[in-house]
Amino acid sequence: MTARWQPSAPIENLQQRSEILWKVREFFRQRGICEVQTPVVGSHTVTDINIESVRLANGNFLQTSAEYFLKRLLAAGMPSCYQLGPVFREGEVGRWHNPEFTMLEWYRLGFSPSELRQEVKELIELVLGPSDVSEYSLRDFLFNEFQVDCYEETDQELHKVARANGFSADFRRADVLDFLYSAAIENRRESRYFVVDFPSESCALAEVREIDGHLVADRFEMIVEGLEIANGYNELRDPIELKNRMEHDQRLRRELERIHIERDKRLLAAMEWGLPRCSGVAVGLDRLVALSLGANDIQQVLPFTQSQI
Repeated sequence: MTARWQPSAPIENLQQRSEILWKVREFFRQRGICEVQTPVVGSHTVTDINIESVRLANGNFLQTSAEYFLKRLLAAGMPSCYQLGPVFREGEVGRWHNPEFTMLEWYRLGFSPSELRQEVKELIELVLGPSDVSEYSLRDFLFNEFQVDCYEETDQELHKVARANGFSADFRRADVLDFLYSAAIENRRESRYFVVDFPSESCALAEVREIDGHLVADRFEMIVEGLEIANGYNELRDPIELKNRMEHDQRLRRELERIHIERDKRLLAAMEWGLPRCSGVAVGLDRLVALSLGANDIQQVLPFTQSQI
């Protein structure tokens, strides 16, 4: 039997993908945002327990995003910049996932998250055309769907609501909230919207602030046609807090029997030197292209998927 050698995507789709990439690069060129290229292989990777990295035989890692390298550039004096290129995540296979995918990531010096959301909105409109965009806090988003308060409800109350909607595991509060959030997205028919102000447990590398007596992560996500397209932060700048969060991730990894990830000392050194005030965002480019072309999955806009390499 002859092995299938043809691309997964129609050639016409790949040609249209190329046009979208040119549009995206022109979008940033007109704004004076510098394109950079950072390594796809690094000696370190993210400690985040929600992300599994691809480890190479020599102990290095394929990068899950350009974040660490871009922040080192910003600390060294690089102006607002972006990267458009491949990133890698272990085990992410599905209709809207591939272990290797294209990420568009950019950082804006001096921008607030609301200013960055406006720029994200303009980029999405460039590719998909204009549309109304709503905005919800995660607290209101979940209350509108499930009539639960993500800050006031007990773990038991949240579990009860989650189980009533198909959640069958018994994980941490953060996992339950993630499930409810995903379920709410699936149920909402609105075309485009931002969700902002997540619980502090999901802060990742975002700053944390207080709202109505509750600590919230100053981050946002943009949902388009039921898909997460963008994830942005008011970027954490405190090196001590960054070290503490990495150590917390390491403890959780031990508890969950995940692979141990060492802290990236070069990133910590850059943060100690001084990361300028900035907001950053990552966009799943393959998903955005698929939505633009009316494709049913990202396989229709990738030259070769995981099963073909």
